[in-house]
Amino acid sequence: MLPTEVLEASARALVDFQGKGFGIAECSHRGKEFDGVLDEAIASCRALLQIPDNYEVMFLQGGASQLFATIPMNFLGDGKADYVVSGLWSKKAASLGKNVAADKMRVIGSSEATGFDRPASGWTAAADAAYLHVCSNETVHGHRLQEWPTHSNLIVDASSEMMSRPHPIGRTALVYAGAQKNLGPSGVVLAIVRKDLLERCPASLPDIFNFKTVAEAKSCLNTPPTFGIYVLLESFRWMERQGGLAVLEKRNAEKAAAIYNAIDGSGGFYKGTVADTAARSHMNVTFLLPNEDVTNKFLKEAAARDLVSLKGYRSVGGVRASIYNAMPVEGCSALAEFMRDFCKQNG
Repeated sequence: MLPTEVLEASARALVDFQGKGFGIAECSHRGKEFDGVLDEAIASCRALLQIPDNYEVMFLQGGASQLFATIPMNFLGDGKADYVVSGLWSKKAASLGKNVAADKMRVIGSSEATGFDRPASGWTAAADAAYLHVCSNETVHGHRLQEWPTHSNLIVDASSEMMSRPHPIGRTALVYAGAQKNLGPSGVVLAIVRKDLLERCPASLPDIFNFKTVAEAKSCLNTPPTFGIYVLLESFRWMERQGGLAVLEKRNAEKAAAIYNAIDGSGGFYKGTVADTAARSHMNVTFLLPNEDVTNKFLKEAAARDLVSLKGYRSVGGVRASIYNAMPVEGCSALAEFMRDFCKQNG
């Protein structure tokens, strides 16, 4: 979900932008109106994340999944890349990387043997790796990296937790996120890349996939998703009004705790899917019920209380409550209350 304030402001701008008689989606991407939106969005993003000056802020297309392929195309060079596989999305990233250069992609850690019930552990990245790639929050399996690892060329897929808490941008090489989790509508990818990394981009790479070329064009090499970027701007404004990312982190922890307490207090009726409870996601709470019939009953009765979109991902089953920034504390409290009621009646 998106904040109602963001949706309302975006809807007004879609009809009439700044009283000009035309909507933001009707503006030229090379006109002063959209250029002003782009400048403010970049500045707000920098301020919220405290991004150092030696990083570029880019708005890309193709979804985070496209970056699974374009990252090695741009930054692998003659080296080898290390991947940590802790869930569906990091596994896909490694798989698509291997499609680009199979002999140069190394999976150095994986938790697949235990059903991705925890982040991968016991791995060490090569100091001379072209980059180390991790996914900081696995939406399907419901766990996160409490602390991002350290590497001189760390690349983080932060799609499902971007701006849910402060991030250590200054010790990464590239952080990227599909907007449709915490930031805005689908169709936009936020990418924050250290400028020296751009020098690796091969000149032979088509411009549309070349990070350096797109950065030099201020994300306007071709027509960008102008309305989607505008919604991101309104989201950034909303985050600033909330008090910034530290405030959101505290609120998100409170929201997650309400649901996890209902799981942990159920006497085993609800079973969390994450073995390492310290690594449980604050964005995606995943749990199982005793069997599929009880799960279906839970989902049906939850929907009757206007608690929707709770069905777990097909490879995991059970229940997944995605509680991104815009979800209010009251929504999580309502779900936790329903869970306790359902447990009493069916446990």
